[in-house]
Amino acid sequence: MGMSFLYGVIGGVLGELLKWYSLRESPNLPEYIRSWFYWVITVLMILAGGGLVLIQGVQPENPWLAINVGITAPLILKGFASVVPIKPPNGKPVSFAPDSKPKPNLINFIAGR
Repeated sequence: MGMSFLYGVIGGVLGELLKWYSLRESPNLPEYIRSWFYWVITVLMILAGGGLVLIQGVQPENPWLAINVGITAPLILKGFASVVPIKPPNGKPVSFAPDSKPKPNLINFIAGR
C-alpha cells in the first residue's frame, strides 16, 4: 500500500503544478502565496491525495487510478467542505449578498468560500 500512497501523492503534486501552470501568465499573483498557512494547506492537500488513495483501497497495480484520485483530492475535499453549512453568528440571519463573506476558517478555506 506504500506505493499506492506514493502514487496518490504524485497525483496531488501534479494537481498543484497544474494550478500553478494556470497562473503562469497572470500579471498579478495571488497574495496568499506568501502565507505560511497556504503552504501548510498545500502540503496537506498533497498528502491527502495519498490518504484518499488508501481510503479507497486503490491497489498499487493500478497507478493511473491512484494518480487520478490524488489529483482530484482537493476537489473531493472541497466538495465535502462545501456541504458544511455556514453557521450564523449569535443567531443573526445570514446575508447572501455578494459583498458578505463567511468568517475565515479552515473549512471555508477548503470550500473556497
